[in-house]
Amino acid sequence: MSIIYGINPVKELLRRRPSEVKEILTSRKGQGLEEISRMAEKAGVKMRFAFRDELDQLTGTTEHQGIAAKAPLPGTAALEDLLQKAAKARTALLVFLDQIEDPQNLGAIIRSAECAGACGVVIPEHRSAGITPAVLKASAGALEWMPLSVVTNLAQSLGKAKDAGFWSYAASASGKESIWQTKFSEKSAMVVGSEGKGLRPLVQKSCDFEVSIPLCGKISSLNGSVAAAILIYEFRRQFP
Repeated sequence: MSIIYGINPVKELLRRRPSEVKEILTSRKGQGLEEISRMAEKAGVKMRFAFRDELDQLTGTTEHQGIAAKAPLPGTAALEDLLQKAAKARTALLVFLDQIEDPQNLGAIIRSAECAGACGVVIPEHRSAGITPAVLKASAGALEWMPLSVVTNLAQSLGKAKDAGFWSYAASASGKESIWQTKFSEKSAMVVGSEGKGLRPLVQKSCDFEVSIPLCGKISSLNGSVAAAILIYEFRRQFP
């Protein structure tokens, strides 16, 4: 049993998996709780008051917004299931992430991917943030709805996506073609690394294309979550 915290994560948890919620604790009094209270009552989930210090200790953070729920974290999805589902769609977007170790960045990317209607997000088992309450909070609850696949080998997984009809596009500062010049495939895999480490050589080599995001200022790179959001929404612009 884990502790899921934050207003939006608890709300999406009640929308997605109300039967798995054991209890909701809150130090808030009314403000922003009306909808959550109604959802909890409908699902038969107990709510009780907790002092803020108790929530700080329970969640391990002060960023809980005065509310937490006792419930399991969301499960993962098999890459094969994502590819099978994508096979039935005319257009499909997968987001592959390499070395995104900051929970805030991973959560933000999952949120962007969910808002843009991506089929799923794929991360490596190692050298990556995983499914944690912090990532769920950073995703504003989007992790409840966005399938997340954890794979042992990202390069091999890109090969499986290619066999399933996807073309892969690596975000790279050295990419000769900007994303504004790129015509994405109807089934595209966007591949993004961290702003510090970038993509590992084998992962980058496994991609079909390298594309760049034009930078007009003095700073040499974008935050990883921002770069991913730009790529994701350029795909969605081309395939609304």
